[in-house]
Amino acid sequence: MLRSCPRLLALCGALQLSACAQRLEDVRGVESYITKIELDGVHHFKKRELLAYLNIGESSRLIWRPKYPFTEAMLPVDAARILELYRAHGYYEAEVVSMVPFTRVGRTHLLGKHAGERFAGKTRIRIVVREGAPTRVETLTMRWPEGFPAGPPDPKAEPDAIEEASTLHEGEAFEIPKLNASRELLQRRMQDRGYAFAKVEESAVVDPGRAVVVDFALRPGPHVKIGRITIEGLVGVPERLVRNEIDYAPGMRFSPALLTRIEQTIYGMDVFSSVSIDTDDAASPGGTVDLTVHVVEAQTQTIKLGPGIGIDPVRWEQRGTLLYSHRNLGHSLTRFDLRVTAGYAELPSLLRPEAHGPLVRIEPRFQKKGFLEKRTVWTLAPGFELGIWQGYQFYAPSLRMGPSRFFGKHVELGLTYNARFVDFFNVSPALRASDSILGLDFRDPYFVSYLEPELNLYFVDSILRPKNGAIINAVYDIAGLGGNFSFHKFQPTLRLYYTPHERITVAARASVGFMFPFGKRAGTPIDMRFFLGGADSVRGWGLRRLSPKVVLPDCAVTGLGDDCSGVPVGGQTMVMANLELRVRMFNKVSAAAFLDMGDVRAGIASFKPRSWNYAAGPGLRYDSPIGIFRLDLGFRLAETDQSSREPRIWAIHLGLGESF
Repeated sequence: MLRSCPRLLALCGALQLSACAQRLEDVRGVESYITKIELDGVHHFKKRELLAYLNIGESSRLIWRPKYPFTEAMLPVDAARILELYRAHGYYEAEVVSMVPFTRVGRTHLLGKHAGERFAGKTRIRIVVREGAPTRVETLTMRWPEGFPAGPPDPKAEPDAIEEASTLHEGEAFEIPKLNASRELLQRRMQDRGYAFAKVEESAVVDPGRAVVVDFALRPGPHVKIGRITIEGLVGVPERLVRNEIDYAPGMRFSPALLTRIEQTIYGMDVFSSVSIDTDDAASPGGTVDLTVHVVEAQTQTIKLGPGIGIDPVRWEQRGTLLYSHRNLGHSLTRFDLRVTAGYAELPSLLRPEAHGPLVRIEPRFQKKGFLEKRTVWTLAPGFELGIWQGYQFYAPSLRMGPSRFFGKHVELGLTYNARFVDFFNVSPALRASDSILGLDFRDPYFVSYLEPELNLYFVDSILRPKNGAIINAVYDIAGLGGNFSFHKFQPTLRLYYTPHERITVAARASVGFMFPFGKRAGTPIDMRFFLGGADSVRGWGLRRLSPKVVLPDCAVTGLGDDCSGVPVGGQTMVMANLELRVRMFNKVSAAAFLDMGDVRAGIASFKPRSWNYAAGPGLRYDSPIGIFRLDLGFRLAETDQSSREPRIWAIHLGLGESF
């Protein structure tokens, strides 16, 4: 400490001299902003790392970024901070040679009520540092005063395996952040192996400029497992159902990661606003540690109302949506969700509608976990839809019900029964008159009944917002359990995510689809076939426009009317691939670039690689409280037999949430 005082006095003297010598006009009473900071002699830290510890900084020209007014009194304070920062990283002989400001006076207002006053000036600060040599760790000792870990044999709990967690090593520059981090890592390494009460004490004897002697004392304590779990704070949620979610924990080896998993599991029930876990201060005689889970129940009912708009090259719609949720119906953790959407759609746009009609969608859904088997989720979802697509309008009551279950963390299996009745009206003559295979499949009205097994494999860091990993999905439909159609439908999908930098994510998706009609009622419903195009598939195309189409015979003569652009009827074979680069620019705003490929064919297992359709373009994302708003501009890169009737080679799409 005595050795530092002359340096601080010399520094203050240098700052006073620099204040007298700075090249500026008389700017007393004139405010200025720091616009640039120059560093000379700083090698150990990057500029942004050093400035993060200081009061001064570089003002941005962007109005929403911080501004740094120049204040002379802050220079000695930040000089002392620079010295402390260097000492924390082992540079005990570092000196701040000078901090010299250069200010350029702002120009004078010539007109208006502020005439004669000056604009804020601009200040540049030059900081000169002499780092010196770092003080290095001469000796690092790991001691076990109470003996080595005495739990069950575990290679990862051996002394050598624990000691290697230290980030501080002999011969390296001594840094206090590394000393503190090593203590935490050593303690965490023991706790991860079941030593819940492990403690690590550190000490360092510093001879500035020469050497540092570091000592760690490791005390593992007893090896313990999870014992009794007490849950406090329950009011309307049955304790039995909460325990069903965490019944895997008792008897497992203690670890902080296991406590986090218990918290996340209880949060995942979606009925608690707060979950925290306390552990006992000491292990029980049986080698267990008891937990107390504190919960605060959230409001069980929510209701949301909001308007919406959809814009696509071939369809505009305006809608209002009501969302109602009850998360604990009948105090049995039965979840009820109701989504009601009402609106109006214009095809192809609001400004020149060639077809238009009302939209109504009513979607109630009941979900219950624990019926028959405590890990299985049962879903019952009746519904009703009144809608319009190019070529027809329709109304359709439907039913979807069945179980789904996770097996471990990675595998989810589901099986649902689906029934749907569809009645068409305002049907295009192109569909009535078509003699194609797909046109002959058009049955009005129709009833379809099918089973849908589904497999999901999750190997990602987050299921909701993945950044790294892979998701594999496979859906298989078999129709023919009554109704007007009999077919098999199979669609596997692979999604990949890679984040090489915190601001950059690369996402990819590949999918194929097949439909195989069979039996006496062989056929595929028009609204269950494969369609591509739109915000979530091949973005150089309008919604559902990448598809086989049917047209009226006289369109070749007249070329007029919506039907003459072709009515999409879907296909029985589909292939699609997407590649997207996502770059976070600011806190909430991201940019994207994408390349899409896709094709839909009428035939069964029919592929034409030379006729595959490609699209590319840029996009913008805004991460709002209700989800990611997405704007994409896609351009078709090639003309194929599918694109002959498309009026434009580009398409603009608005969406909510990432495309995949």
